[in-house]
Amino acid sequence: MVHRNGPATWLIELSDWHTSVPARLMVLAAIGLLLAAGAMLVHLTGGTPSVHAHLMYVPIFLASAVYGVAGGLVAGLLAGLMLGPLLGGSLESVQAIMTSWGVRTLWLMAIGAGAGLMMQMIAALGREQRAQALRDPFTGLPNQAALMEDLDAHLAANAGDKAKVAAVLLRATDFADIVEVIGIEDGDRILGEIGEHLSRSCPEVRGCYRFSTSELAFIVECGDRETLKRIARTLHGAATDPFDVDGVPVRIEPAVGLGHVGADATIDAREAVRRTRVALRRAETLERNWVSYEPTLDADASTTLELIGLAEQAIEAGEFTLQYQPKIRLADRRPAGVEALARWRRPNEGLVAPGSFMPKLEQTSLIDTFSRFVVRTATDYAGSGPLLPVSINLAPRNLADERLADALIDGLQQTGTPPECFMVEVTESGIMREPRAAIALLNRLREHGIGVSIDDFGTGYSSFAYLRQLPATELKIDRAFVHPLEGDAKTRRLVLAMIEVGHALDLSVTAEGVETEEQARILTELGCDLGQGFLWSPAVETSALHKWLAAAEPA
Repeated sequence: MVHRNGPATWLIELSDWHTSVPARLMVLAAIGLLLAAGAMLVHLTGGTPSVHAHLMYVPIFLASAVYGVAGGLVAGLLAGLMLGPLLGGSLESVQAIMTSWGVRTLWLMAIGAGAGLMMQMIAALGREQRAQALRDPFTGLPNQAALMEDLDAHLAANAGDKAKVAAVLLRATDFADIVEVIGIEDGDRILGEIGEHLSRSCPEVRGCYRFSTSELAFIVECGDRETLKRIARTLHGAATDPFDVDGVPVRIEPAVGLGHVGADATIDAREAVRRTRVALRRAETLERNWVSYEPTLDADASTTLELIGLAEQAIEAGEFTLQYQPKIRLADRRPAGVEALARWRRPNEGLVAPGSFMPKLEQTSLIDTFSRFVVRTATDYAGSGPLLPVSINLAPRNLADERLADALIDGLQQTGTPPECFMVEVTESGIMREPRAAIALLNRLREHGIGVSIDDFGTGYSSFAYLRQLPATELKIDRAFVHPLEGDAKTRRLVLAMIEVGHALDLSVTAEGVETEEQARILTELGCDLGQGFLWSPAVETSALHKWLAAAEPA
């Protein structure tokens, strides 16, 4: 933030304050009253030799501070004239009296001019420093402090209809990767060029700012939410245009948060930016191009924050448990494995939806402790339960955690569980965060006989180059492709292609989210190996699972 307590800043604000007509009249009146009061006091107390004559410097300095050299000269002249020829003593001639009066007036004018010059220099230096403090030195764009000032000014100017004003945040989600390749200097330059490009591309933009290392902020004027959505699409589209770096095109991956002010007349810049950050965070979490702020996002964020704060104690208190969902071999409808799914049962509140805490938990260091709990519980079950393959889900952070791999291998050895009866499920996007480390860890697990399943296949990168390198044993087709199977021929052909790809790589193929017999029939005809979904069973406690498995076995 800009420092606001120094003399330079005080002079800037004082000189800017008097520009309005009422303020100008107030300043002039104050100077006039001080001059008159000082002159009268001098006259009443014995003339200029009196110490009270120095009080005339007060209005002179005030005029110098507000009006600069010209103000100091005029105030000095008026002060000299108003003091008059009174000396408080005797001079031998009228000529001496007039000469002394003139010298004194010139002296006061010189003081006023000097003070005005000095204060103009201080104010100019302060303006330069303030301008530097409001500008990012690496991109040349205004910075976060400038955004807050300008946004407050826009809100004040539209006090009668703040809905016309919105703040927008755009983050280059892959900025760190770009910097690693081209360097921080070129990265900053590209971010500055993107800001200028977006300002030209969207006529509603009233200001572009560098908000943080990888974020740009915009003030936009919009009439309604539909206009704001159009602006978001424009900004996102323009941000994906490639930029040249030494002859090489570089493209960023942007996420956009929209903080529409709406009809809230009490909102200020701080609250508008907070809303924008909430929306941006949700856009990144959901991997969407953009998200517009809604009040419900605050409630969701507050609930998630509270849950994460309680999660560590909940792990220690045993509030987390694992439930198991069966996998079915489609050819004969026999049980072929189970997937362990984490559940959180809070005392007196029941089950907490996994979507309320797992995405955030995966981004914190708590995922390490949580994943060790999952590994320990699942390996214990695999060693004591029915001899069916058990799979667990690994978070992206787990794929670089060698100690977790050690815990999994040790757990299987201690429980006597055959490694081929255990599998880890990982997502494509999780692997692509750190592909080398992830592939190395998965190779280590495969060397010990543990299976590797590529979860949510088709929704991530679907990179055949990486798929060929991955030590996978299974592909899991995401439920998004299973639901429309019954009425969409294109989806059936797409799922068939996925199954054939899996089989071509000697992988077992599982379809998740199966809910109807027709979906199961189609998957069977397409050659899918396993199915998983509510058609057979939701995730259940171990006791309920054992009963289900017993009932599923042929007599």
